[in-house]
Amino acid sequence: MASRDWNQLSPRLTSWVADAVQSMGYAKMTPVQASVIPLFCGNKDVVVEAVTGSGKTIAFAIPIIERLLNTSLVSRGRIGAMVIAPTRELATQIYKVINSILAFQGGEEGAEDESKPTKRLRSQLLIGGASNVNADVETFLDNNSHIVVGTPGRLLEFIKSPKVQVSNLEVLVLDEADRLLELGFGQTLDGIIRRLPKQRRTGLFSATVSDAVGELARAGLRNPVKVVVKTGNGSGEQKVPTTLHVSYTVLTPEDKLPALIEYLNTLTYKKTIVYFATCASVVYFYSALSNLKSSVISDELSIFSLHGKLPQGPRTKTLNNFISSSSRSVLLTTDVAARGLDIPEVDIVIQFDAPYEANMFLHRAGRAARAGRYGEGYLMLSEGREEDYIELLRVKKVKISEAERPSLEKKRAKFYKLLRKWMLEDRERHDQAVKAYVSYVRFYTKHTMTSIFRMSEFDFLGYARAYGLLRLPSMPELKTLEGLPEGGWLEKDFDMSAYTYKDSKREEQRQIEIKEKEAKTAAAKAKSESKSKAKEKPSLPNTPWSAKAERQEKREERHSKKQKRAIAVAQVKVGEESSSDEEMEDDWKKMVSERKAKKQKTVPVFDL
Repeated sequence: MASRDWNQLSPRLTSWVADAVQSMGYAKMTPVQASVIPLFCGNKDVVVEAVTGSGKTIAFAIPIIERLLNTSLVSRGRIGAMVIAPTRELATQIYKVINSILAFQGGEEGAEDESKPTKRLRSQLLIGGASNVNADVETFLDNNSHIVVGTPGRLLEFIKSPKVQVSNLEVLVLDEADRLLELGFGQTLDGIIRRLPKQRRTGLFSATVSDAVGELARAGLRNPVKVVVKTGNGSGEQKVPTTLHVSYTVLTPEDKLPALIEYLNTLTYKKTIVYFATCASVVYFYSALSNLKSSVISDELSIFSLHGKLPQGPRTKTLNNFISSSSRSVLLTTDVAARGLDIPEVDIVIQFDAPYEANMFLHRAGRAARAGRYGEGYLMLSEGREEDYIELLRVKKVKISEAERPSLEKKRAKFYKLLRKWMLEDRERHDQAVKAYVSYVRFYTKHTMTSIFRMSEFDFLGYARAYGLLRLPSMPELKTLEGLPEGGWLEKDFDMSAYTYKDSKREEQRQIEIKEKEAKTAAAKAKSESKSKAKEKPSLPNTPWSAKAERQEKREERHSKKQKRAIAVAQVKVGEESSSDEEMEDDWKKMVSERKAKKQKTVPVFDL
């Protein structure tokens, strides 16, 4: 193992850089820093796998700064180093760490001639939602930034600008490299790497290195050195910090939320992070817990929520408020806050929903017990097949034990009574609950560990009650399910049409939609009835039998006369002597007279 004394590094750190790391609380290097910094400061590309909270950010921030200080600083419009992170929050944190070090540098602010190299390093943050790319380019040129930190999409847009040059790039770092690929940034990363010079130093850093990361390393690194920092107590490899105690609890779906409240009320902590599977779940449970806080949770507890669908401004504000909070605080979040974030004073991590893969479990749990602090992690599983998840974690070298199941008999009934009362006050709350329920079912259907998280064993009714639903939503997964209550109703004799929104404008809109729906239904019914009548054949009027017989006799009489005339005409043509000329002439005149009578319209005359 390399020496962990900063003074033993060769070459030695620049004096102000050494002062910076000492003032940041790093009296000695962590194992990953002691292993990586000498290699990365030299001429080696690195692939680094180390547990979360082991000091990876400092391990690449110092080499970036030292390499740029020991080279001719690039002129205006040219990037010296680039750091790519999968999320805006992580990019922001890396940027702050680098700036914390750069704050210790001395020297002049810059030269009057901007074409000459400056004596001070500057960094810039490039993330979507904060500003547009054109403004970023102008800031880059005005500040003569040397180090850019950002997310893949914004960085690719940025370097496509003709005003930005990358030919002098010295260092490229991909932090949380496996997460970058999991989030679908592979093509974007290829687009960035193709534009960068091959003569550069490259580092891939992550808590877990997957096969996909190995492929990326082969494509973007030149003869890299792989650094794997293990922790443990001699009994084998341990994939979480030794100062982190992890346990699990198996519960019914209806017990999960009351159990979470019990943890928040009874555990000792300064800050706690609770992870949910979806953004909709965070929105709903944050709303419920915030409104019921005085009834079920201490008023002294501050509750925050963070998820990927929040705009960048509120996301940044929420994270900063949680970090700076002086009271006991809990952050309800998704995996957007699972990777790389260094949030001080996090003592407990609770995973309300199991993550979609085992590696994400490690990243979530690693938000606690950072930099040598003690921490606790709790995993909440539903009864049944989900219990097999524990064996999977043990295969992944995660030391985990079963926690004592909290007693919830009386507390469960009280909580759901309060939840139902709160929900009935505003229809919007039920809409949120339905959305959260549907999003969780969708999450479950797409789970990567289908052998454990099986839809065939999913407790649809249990989770519907856990989310406080009044009625099951209409969704494909429920169409073939047996044993559901009639009409999907979980609340008997409930009039949904009388369930109103607290927001008057929203309720007014609902009433308009009801009337429009009724009008459409009535129009469709009328149209259907009209079509049915058109298809029916008109019935013939009832005719007496005697009248029918009379008409039949007249038809037969006319037919007989036609036959006789035809015979007479035929006899004339063949010249037979059986009829005299006078008789033939009489017959002919009679026939002509009858034909004329048929053509004339007889107008009846009435005496008035």
